[in-house]
Amino acid sequence: MAQILSQDEIDALLTGLDEVTEEKKAADKSVEGEVIPYDFTSAAITSHIKLPGLDVIHDQFNRGLRATLSSTLRIVVDSTVVPTEVISFKEFLRRVPVPCNIHIIKMEPLRGHALLLVDSRLVFGIVEVFLGSSKIGQARVEGREFTSIEQRLIRKVVNAVLLDLQKAWKHIAKLDIHYVRSEINPQFAKIAQNDETVIVSKFQLDMDEISGAITLCVPLTMLQPLKAKLQSTYQMEAEEDPVWRKLFLQNLAQIDLDVVVPLGNAVLTTSELMDLAIGDVIMLDTDLDTLLPVLVQNCPKFLGHPGVVKGQMAVEIKKEYENA
Repeated sequence: MAQILSQDEIDALLTGLDEVTEEKKAADKSVEGEVIPYDFTSAAITSHIKLPGLDVIHDQFNRGLRATLSSTLRIVVDSTVVPTEVISFKEFLRRVPVPCNIHIIKMEPLRGHALLLVDSRLVFGIVEVFLGSSKIGQARVEGREFTSIEQRLIRKVVNAVLLDLQKAWKHIAKLDIHYVRSEINPQFAKIAQNDETVIVSKFQLDMDEISGAITLCVPLTMLQPLKAKLQSTYQMEAEEDPVWRKLFLQNLAQIDLDVVVPLGNAVLTTSELMDLAIGDVIMLDTDLDTLLPVLVQNCPKFLGHPGVVKGQMAVEIKKEYENA
């Protein structure tokens, strides 16, 4: 038999329907005519931030990340760079799931801290690999926190990742990037104010049956000392080729150089020059004890004494010209 509603219950339902209707009208009104506040400050910051140097760093870090994880886990790991986002720290925290493997890191000598996040699925998958599981992705992700063993194992991977990040930064600045502490709840990882702008870089990883992301969150104020370098058109320095360097030095050693040692100077008048005859002696402005400059390609490099060795004119090097 169907339940019959009382008058009070009917009135309550009608009241709720009226409230829903009023909310819908208010929403429609806000869409059609109400002015919505717009944060021009936040929009200006977001639209004017262009850091091409940071993109190159992320690309270098992504290559190192792929190689490090593949060698450490001994499985094929593929990684791609997700476009960088510039958002508020409050918005970033809103996206972080709980629980999450959060690592607070320091990038000395830059002031402040940054965050390195590892997705829960990646954490459990990496732990399964370390413990010898033949098929990863079987662990239950939701509903539990990380054990001390899991945290210790993932810390090993995090340290290797931070080393790759430090290597990626070395052509911009020599940073000492190291681990500070770990957190599970993002509310305890407050590295910036809610309205502060942060740069969020995500690296999507795929290995066997699981996929996840490693996310790097850096406050914009932290990168201010390096702003000029990051905004310039930046090119990675090529790695030095030892074979090319050896051949270059060998060829450089075979180049002929002109070495000239001026014995001195003399000033003559025109009449004195016209009266010169065979056997005349011209007095120079130097004596036997004067150190003479040794010119290499017309540049003074040494000081020395002139002389004769085995019937050949020679000069004995005494010291460098700069120390004269």
